[in-house]
Amino acid sequence: MIAANNTSYLARIKPGWKFGVLLVLSIALYLINSWTVLLSLFILSVVLLLTARVNFKQIRLPLISLAVILSVVFILLGIQTDWLNALRSVLRLLTMCLLAYSVSLTTKFEAMLELFQQVASPVRFVGGNPAQIALALSMTIRFIPELKKVYVEVREAQHARGLANNPLAVTVPLVIRSLKIADETAEALDARGYDSEPAAFRR
Repeated sequence: MIAANNTSYLARIKPGWKFGVLLVLSIALYLINSWTVLLSLFILSVVLLLTARVNFKQIRLPLISLAVILSVVFILLGIQTDWLNALRSVLRLLTMCLLAYSVSLTTKFEAMLELFQQVASPVRFVGGNPAQIALALSMTIRFIPELKKVYVEVREAQHARGLANNPLAVTVPLVIRSLKIADETAEALDARGYDSEPAAFRR
């Protein structure tokens, strides 16, 4: 996840409010059938991302990948159902993704971790560890773009070797590098003395 170091209006809003509104809007998008309303919300999400004052060089590849994937979705849905339904579906997905980008790019990792820990706090009553759950969720979000970056690097390297069309040639190095990242992360957590033991079981 890209560091959220900007002075935009969104960055000053509390993470709980941002994620709460994101959840409500994501549900509302699937209750709206008017393509004009969906288009208006999509334009609003674009404006919101622009006001987030993020470095678009950092999200250029994710946006291009998103555009390519949704173009394929649009064509397939258009052929299987109808083009208006395909347009509605793509507008919903695009709007949700852009809103999610705006929220995540304007929320510091520490603030996100604290929010997740507050949300997971009820599991303490059944012997769970909210801090551990929050860290796992935050790191999952954090490593999604990292794994995508690794995939692009592996694919380009194998393409240079003429192996781009071989799924195993891309999958195996990707899995190995992903496991290496996970192992390095675990070592870093151990070195910092992270306690993964639930509070209820500490002596």
